[in-house]
Amino acid sequence: MDDLGVADAFYTLISIAIVMMAALAVSGVVLSTTMKQGKDVSDRMSGYGESGMEKGSYGFYYSVDTDRSDFNSVDPNGIVLKKLVAERDDITIDLTRSSAPPAAPGNNGAVIWSGYIYVPSEDDYVFELKGQGCAWMYLDHKQVAYCSFSESVPRANFTQHLAKGYRPFKLKFAYQNLSTASCTLCWQQGENMVRVSAFYR
Repeated sequence: MDDLGVADAFYTLISIAIVMMAALAVSGVVLSTTMKQGKDVSDRMSGYGESGMEKGSYGFYYSVDTDRSDFNSVDPNGIVLKKLVAERDDITIDLTRSSAPPAAPGNNGAVIWSGYIYVPSEDDYVFELKGQGCAWMYLDHKQVAYCSFSESVPRANFTQHLAKGYRPFKLKFAYQNLSTASCTLCWQQGENMVRVSAFYR
């Protein structure tokens, strides 16, 4: 092989090497990007349930029209909402003065939580509402409990048969003084009453 042939062969080998190195570099970038995107998606999906719903319930905080409301009424329509002052996503229902959003009314307020409770299996479930104020609980679009809390009766238990899956719920809670108001929803898991955290929206 003459010098020109050797030069051509060397040039060809160099070209092939450059192309292979470029391909490896591109593959590395694609793999790195794919892995990062996969991690980002995994991080986002960790906040979702199997059905694609996000974890947590909707929490809507209102002022109450005191001229048209009756805090002693057993009818949920006896509490007339005046103005939406705050909304947020609540992982649990555990309202106190310190956990309430800053815009929540100090006096004559109400909260409506709504969304779904994930029920792992069909069974009878024991719920417990604790607090100070009055509350109406709905499951599967039916009212299942009314509670008027007081210092002498700070809690109420009720049992509900639920099918497996995402069960729609709503909880309306009204209070006259946020400093003393509270509302916590628990359910029985094994031998213990624990805060419900299986909320989705």
